[in-house]
Amino acid sequence: MCRELGLSGIHYIYNTRRRGLAISLVKYPYQALRTLGLLLRARPRMVFVQSPPSFAIIFVWLYCQVAGARYVVDAHSDAFQRSIWLRPSFLYRYLARKALATIVTNQQFGKILESWGARPLVLRDVPTRYPAAGRYDMAGQFNIAVVNTFASDEPLDAILQAASNLPEVHFYVTGDVKRAPPTLELSSHPNVHFTGFLPDEKYYTLLHSVEAVMCLTTRDNTMQRGACESLAIGKPIITSDWPILRDYFRSGAVHVANTADGIGQGVRKMMDHYGAYLSEIHELQKSQRLEWKRKKKALASLIHQEA
Repeated sequence: MCRELGLSGIHYIYNTRRRGLAISLVKYPYQALRTLGLLLRARPRMVFVQSPPSFAIIFVWLYCQVAGARYVVDAHSDAFQRSIWLRPSFLYRYLARKALATIVTNQQFGKILESWGARPLVLRDVPTRYPAAGRYDMAGQFNIAVVNTFASDEPLDAILQAASNLPEVHFYVTGDVKRAPPTLELSSHPNVHFTGFLPDEKYYTLLHSVEAVMCLTTRDNTMQRGACESLAIGKPIITSDWPILRDYFRSGAVHVANTADGIGQGVRKMMDHYGAYLSEIHELQKSQRLEWKRKKKALASLIHQEA
């Protein structure tokens, strides 16, 4: 987004990748102070802040109060779906109203913002390019990258059950295996390969090397970042059968129930009609790039009007 809008000064402020309540009590105050210090030194007139963590918006608002600046919130699905990021609700509704705009991934979240008296901007994806660095070593004739982080909304058990009935298909499951549930047997399926956490370059090489990309969620109204990356690369997608995903990935994708049978049927459908799905995903690329151009123009106009 920074590159497309000609913005400068992107900063990732964190001091650990560890998660949990205990570490959060330490890391978020530290990151908040670093954020405020950075803003006071740089003195930007416009700030884009990602949520979650929603705490970051508080300190961006504080800076804007002092400096007379404006801010835009880039709100991901969790910002509306996990209660920890919505408390206290009166505060975050106020911060949303004070924002120049809040970028969201779908109309449902946009309606929530409108009910708060805030200004939403629905932007489901920013098309970009992810170059490959060589080729990932593949073991099968038909290979699927499973974009996974061992999060609670990812139906990994159902994926593994489906894989056991598809020995001719090889599944490459991403994600830090240290976060895997202790009951998960990592070596129980010969056609399932747990890649571990992959740095960006190797991760995108994996997506370029497979035939299709699988991104599943048990939560409605949740955009799939991995599916957007697959679309940008030009790989057909297997994703969950939710309205937001049917709407955005309207071609070049198989939408499945989050069950072993549903996933298995979806994989076979992808294999049986692979040429058609590959052609469709390339057409969808063109369509979504045109949509981004329209949204980019609207966002740039909003920023310049308020600058």
